[in-house]
Amino acid sequence: MSDSETVVAAATPSIADSIVFHGSLSELYRLAKAGKIPTSLQGSHTRPCKFWTASKILSGIRNSILLTHGPSGCAFGVKQAYKLTNSRNSAAPYEPVVSTNLKQTQIVYGGERELKAAILEVDKKYKPSIIFVATSCATGIIGDNVDAVTSQIASQINAQILPVHCEGFAGEYRSGFDLVFREITKLMDAPTAESKAALSEYVNIVGAKMGPERTEIDTDVKELVRLIEGIGGKVHSVIAGNCSLDELRRAPSVAVNCALCLDLGYAIGSAMQDAFGTPLNSTILPYGIAATERWILGAAKYIGKTAEAKALMESEYAAIKEEYEQVLSHLEGKTAIVEGHDAIKSLSIAHMLERDFKMRAIVYNFHPWSAEARETSIDYLLETGLDPEILITKGTLALGKYESMQQTEDELLEFLGSLNPRETVYFGSSLSFPNIPLVDLNAILNRPRFGYRGALKVAKCIKTALDYGFRPRSAMSKRIVFPQNSGLVSVQSLTGKLAQDMPDCTMYAGQRRKGQCMMS
Repeated sequence: MSDSETVVAAATPSIADSIVFHGSLSELYRLAKAGKIPTSLQGSHTRPCKFWTASKILSGIRNSILLTHGPSGCAFGVKQAYKLTNSRNSAAPYEPVVSTNLKQTQIVYGGERELKAAILEVDKKYKPSIIFVATSCATGIIGDNVDAVTSQIASQINAQILPVHCEGFAGEYRSGFDLVFREITKLMDAPTAESKAALSEYVNIVGAKMGPERTEIDTDVKELVRLIEGIGGKVHSVIAGNCSLDELRRAPSVAVNCALCLDLGYAIGSAMQDAFGTPLNSTILPYGIAATERWILGAAKYIGKTAEAKALMESEYAAIKEEYEQVLSHLEGKTAIVEGHDAIKSLSIAHMLERDFKMRAIVYNFHPWSAEARETSIDYLLETGLDPEILITKGTLALGKYESMQQTEDELLEFLGSLNPRETVYFGSSLSFPNIPLVDLNAILNRPRFGYRGALKVAKCIKTALDYGFRPRSAMSKRIVFPQNSGLVSVQSLTGKLAQDMPDCTMYAGQRRKGQCMMS
């Protein structure tokens, strides 16, 4: 079969007409590199700009002020999305996002005077440890000399100051993450023999973003911290997940950096490795037992805790063994359709489904753009010997909402016609409602999803979805749980007990379309 031909397996003629690609990840990767499949994002599928992603990382550094140099709208957006969300979810003090609030006059004549005044005011009023000056599209275009301004004013303020050139037009969204992780290495101190000795049993978790963890949930990061402490190690800092400037300064002296997200963790981990020689433990997201054990052993090697790590792994598995193995007996051989618009997460979930649960994983709606943007993760996954099945239909490349499109849903339903719906689950967003049981990991509040406990929770979620997906329910019971005039409502909005025992889906819509529960 030539490169230009679509790879189609076991498809009916109708679905075959809708398929752009159906084959292995390695084959998609090869075609994308050779330019044999389109890899550009259509306008409706574009990601946040470089300014937004840079701001997301900067929002994860505690006691800092993000000063956006440009019109006020840029500051408003990131403030709402990141800083206010941090405060709402974790009770962390709100740290303002400030704007130089440039108007038409400054866009014509320059805004350096306004920038100087804003820096002085921010330092006096908020007394931060550091001020990040983030350039916007407007100031990037007019060419304000932000580096000169910040350099000249540094001696007049108490805070440290760092300019970040993240104007949105200057790169795609991933570049904002990479830029900031490189820039914050400028804030770090080179290790000394004394600092390395003091932190010889410490690790950093790198590749986090946005800010502190939610207070009321056992989050995935909290689970990784628990596992590190379980082998006798300690976590120095989560970068950039509510880390401080002092933590950043000492960060290169730890024994190893452990990547949270492989792509983002690799960005800062490799920068620190190049600049300071700090080792990097880089793996995929630790969904499932196989990935978790690789992550733990990678950390343990550098802090001299390999024996302790193996003992912890045995005890963690023993704690879930009976229930886990009972659930696994119901999952082996089943099929999971994994929504692929979050490339790293979908590939990590596919790894867990195939390696740990012995299920067939099909990553759906995986845009070919990801084959270029996520090279680090794809290379790693293929090196582990896993080559998941990828299905791309025409709707993925059409204009529309990436996470929820009628066309992609219809195409998926056509594909599902060849599968047994009672042995198939859909890992995706509640924005989409294919005609099979749904597992929405974003809606599971009884986290963690990482580690041994997470593997058990996800496995139980799949079994519950399969058990309840087609279970008949009386109209009376549905109306007791979900009042008919209450609109769309998620199971996860109910009590923790009900949320654990029922699949996440919504009620009351016609003809099994958007919003109708599989129990109807």
